[in-house]
Amino acid sequence: MNILDQFGINPILLAAQVVNFLVLLFILKKLLYKPLLKVLDERKKTIERSLKNAEEIELKLQKISDEESSRLAKATLESEKVIKGAEELKTQIISEAKIHAAEVTEKMIVEAKGQLQMEREKLRSDVMGELGEVVALSLEKIIGRIDKNKQKELIEKSIKELQA
Repeated sequence: MNILDQFGINPILLAAQVVNFLVLLFILKKLLYKPLLKVLDERKKTIERSLKNAEEIELKLQKISDEESSRLAKATLESEKVIKGAEELKTQIISEAKIHAAEVTEKMIVEAKGQLQMEREKLRSDVMGELGEVVALSLEKIIGRIDKNKQKELIEKSIKELQA
């Protein structure tokens, strides 16, 4: 105890301070340290959950981005197919229109030729009739008055010779 006295330490006070320190340590441990550790633990778990959620969200965003790229590529291909189909349809319609126009034109030409042929025949028949009258008048003047039967025979013979 000499040493304690030399340093000015009272052993009873020292023991009381040690007991006070232990009591204070026990109280702080029970009342402050455990709840503080509990709060820190909860905060750590919350942070871990947030990080895990952030990773999941990032994966979902990446998946959505990939799906969007895939859909965009698919839509691009479909639009190209539609455009190609439209171009083929346009080409087909144009070729069908050309064929139809050619058919209509050909039909009109055939009809016009038919009408022209009919008009030629009509004109030929009219000309032959007129020619027959002219021949008859000419013959009448040349031959004089021939009976009607003989006149008809001459006209018909002349018309046949002219047609041949």
